[in-house]
Amino acid sequence: MNKVRITADAVLAIIRGIFEDEDVNIVIDDPEAPEGWNGKTVSEILNVEYYTYKHRPKSTQEAIKAILAEKGQTNELEALNCAYGLLTVETIERLFSKDVDMVVLGAKLQYYIQTEKIKLLEYLIEDSNIATSGLRIPVQFGTETRKAVVFFDRPLVSDIQTAAPFGEMANVDVDIAILLYPDVVSYSDYTVNIGFTENGEAKSADIPLSSFSVAETMTQDALPGIQAKEQVGNINLSRAVSFVLVFEGYNNPFINYITDKQLASGKVDNNEQYTMRVTRAGKTYTHAVIVKDHQTTVNADTGNETHTLSLTKRGL
Repeated sequence: MNKVRITADAVLAIIRGIFEDEDVNIVIDDPEAPEGWNGKTVSEILNVEYYTYKHRPKSTQEAIKAILAEKGQTNELEALNCAYGLLTVETIERLFSKDVDMVVLGAKLQYYIQTEKIKLLEYLIEDSNIATSGLRIPVQFGTETRKAVVFFDRPLVSDIQTAAPFGEMANVDVDIAILLYPDVVSYSDYTVNIGFTENGEAKSADIPLSSFSVAETMTQDALPGIQAKEQVGNINLSRAVSFVLVFEGYNNPFINYITDKQLASGKVDNNEQYTMRVTRAGKTYTHAVIVKDHQTTVNADTGNETHTLSLTKRGL
């Protein structure tokens, strides 16, 4: 496996990609927001010029020239509303392996930003953590693809300057931890959705999996070899596929439905068919399944209800 070269510019590209996601860079719609904020995106209001040591931010004079060139005559004070964000890579720890390229790195964003924007910056960081929680994000390093797990620490104000040319300014630090995995299919690439019918109404629900496994079993028969009858080989006669899902007892439509059925004392349909859709790395597979085994365990130590559900493909 080729090893990737970690640079501050490459890490900054990952961070900016997260900040520009539509779930993070939302349009502000808040009646209590300052005048002129509503209808603009978070990035437009923060107006941060991100850079690394090799790419210094432009001066105020250059910013004013750029605004004038883009918009013609305008308020030159608009350039003074710009903030700056310097990204540095502080630590890099690489797995000692010739075959596997896995890297843990620590980075820091150092903001020089107007104090009135600090609350909005906190929202940006928190929304970024929410959007990336539990995900391995595909990222590029040249021609190499990796999966990144990213976590942002809370913004920490280290200094406030009350008489700066840009107004009342703050130095705000945000620590960032990034774990780079090889480009492999992971838990975050799987989604399992089960369709069912309740009281004549078709419903479906995503299952919050703790684990998911698939077993493919072949029934074989032994046959003598053509050239040497004393040598025996095998052929597959039939194929069976089964699934095992482990999940917590969340307040989920399918979990509630199948648990009600499990605990019911009256008549139930033992061959009720469910439609299971398994999505792996963007590709969806659909199976008609029935329940083979359903175990529910209530743990006193954790207080959780845990389900182990075994499903097999339905026959004729």
